[in-house]
Amino acid sequence: MWFCIWAVAAASPQAAFGGTSFCEQDRGSSQSGGPVLRSEVDLQTVNVQVKDRRGNDVLGLGTHDFTVREDGKLQEIAFFGTGPVNVAVLVDSSSSIVRKGRLGSAEEIATRFMRIARSGDEVWAMDFTEWTGPFEQVTQKEVSNPGRLTIPGAGGSGSAVYDAIATAICHLRSSTNPRQAIIVITDGVDEHSRLSLDQLIDLVRSQRAQLFLIGLPSQPKFRFLGHIEPKVTLVSGHDIDNPDLVFDRLAKEAGAETFIPKSENGLQDALKALSNLLESEYTLAYYSPKTSRKLRRIEVKVNRREARVLTSRFIVANPDAAELVHYVEGSCAVSPKFHPYPYDSRLTNGPGGMMYREDFSKRQSGWPEHPDSHYVAGGYELSTLQQGGAGTAAPRMSQDLGNPATPSSSTSIEATYRDNVVAAYGPSWQDFRVSVNVKAVYERELRWDERSQFSYPLHGAAGLVFRVNEKGYYALLVGPSADDKTKLAFELVARTFQGDSFAESVIVPWTTVDRASPAEAQLAVQDIGDQIVILVDGQQVGAARDDTYTDVGYVGFTVSAPAHAIFSNLLVQQR
Repeated sequence: MWFCIWAVAAASPQAAFGGTSFCEQDRGSSQSGGPVLRSEVDLQTVNVQVKDRRGNDVLGLGTHDFTVREDGKLQEIAFFGTGPVNVAVLVDSSSSIVRKGRLGSAEEIATRFMRIARSGDEVWAMDFTEWTGPFEQVTQKEVSNPGRLTIPGAGGSGSAVYDAIATAICHLRSSTNPRQAIIVITDGVDEHSRLSLDQLIDLVRSQRAQLFLIGLPSQPKFRFLGHIEPKVTLVSGHDIDNPDLVFDRLAKEAGAETFIPKSENGLQDALKALSNLLESEYTLAYYSPKTSRKLRRIEVKVNRREARVLTSRFIVANPDAAELVHYVEGSCAVSPKFHPYPYDSRLTNGPGGMMYREDFSKRQSGWPEHPDSHYVAGGYELSTLQQGGAGTAAPRMSQDLGNPATPSSSTSIEATYRDNVVAAYGPSWQDFRVSVNVKAVYERELRWDERSQFSYPLHGAAGLVFRVNEKGYYALLVGPSADDKTKLAFELVARTFQGDSFAESVIVPWTTVDRASPAEAQLAVQDIGDQIVILVDGQQVGAARDDTYTDVGYVGFTVSAPAHAIFSNLLVQQR
């Protein structure tokens, strides 16, 4: 297991050292509908470590020992501090993180940090996934009396790292302590944040808290290692920021320090290193001259012979920054109104709760856009066929293509098939009913060949997927009946992810439906608890009980080679 620490020094607002809140809820709240964090960067903070020639910390220095220059101009130090720190410990409990050993809850990790912190430090803890748990203080009294403090988990299984950091910044806004730090233990996989990485970087730059990330590895099935692209694609087809580049950007663009402990007890070593860093660190602040330059060079010197100064070389400030992040009134939750998900405009209230309607008329509604899954006129298309085999590792086969009802043996082209394509998006659902119209073309079934390297024999199919999460999903598959190609047959399966493939278990075997066309049909599933009901063209055609997946998950679509399909009029209703 490896750990990395990124220490991000942020600019401090002018109000930071006056003991007033810089969220300014009363100013403009009638227009915004909720408080905002504003960037007030006249007072710049610089966090500094001083080392002797042996690498030991030089302690006991005062204001007169330092000089600060910005873009070569000497600045007057307005604040100097080495006192206690307010520390927020955020723990990502999403299921993407490798769980080797006992990582511990937010409460447990905050307690471990409290035991090595200095007297006077205030430590807070918060668990997060795609949701955030309560933000609770951990005191020395509670550390010495185990069991007195219970910080609830956030629930959920995904992760919203950016929003969690913004929430912690908001919680710390009312503190009068000029020294603040946020420790985030995460793999950097962000699937659910309303804020973008750019917005988070701007927010961190404009506030007084230092940000530290303790990096944990993602589970191998997420296959993030080795990627250099800015985006990586999840099994749902959704693109997220490459976790490695998330850490890299926070480090490079916000002036960070990186530390990789070597001990087997990596987490504890990381926490100890952070405590030592905060204890030895000096915080300087000065009023920055008015300038339109966003990137400013900082030079800090100390009047000690052979001493080295470790600090950021640049301050990034945006004097024109106004409202950065909106929060729900009376809370520190990132506002859905001002930071909506792309699908939020498709949500309404129905008789049983939330309803999600998607007609795929606007590409901005958030569904994945890839060569094999994309918006088309009147719907959303998935295809396992790629001409010429470009951009895929699937095998190349020369085969006759065509609708099984009207086969054509006169055309032979070289085509590449993927054995399975999935696209899922929108809110996560627990108990629900989902329906969609599907128009499908099932290519001529290919002869099974061991050299094809497919994970299972080819059987062209299309259908719905539901309860899609990091473990797997259910799939309602439809295709031509083996007995009569003009009729539709369906199958219900559960697929569990296993590395680059999946293990499939059949819940309802292939069943022919009379009077239903395999080329065009309305499919529906009602999933409440472990009870799954299957409907085709409004008529119930099957039911089953299965508890393989009972957690919340996405709904979406799939096609299995060799086929392509267009899906339209998606409706999901909470039950």
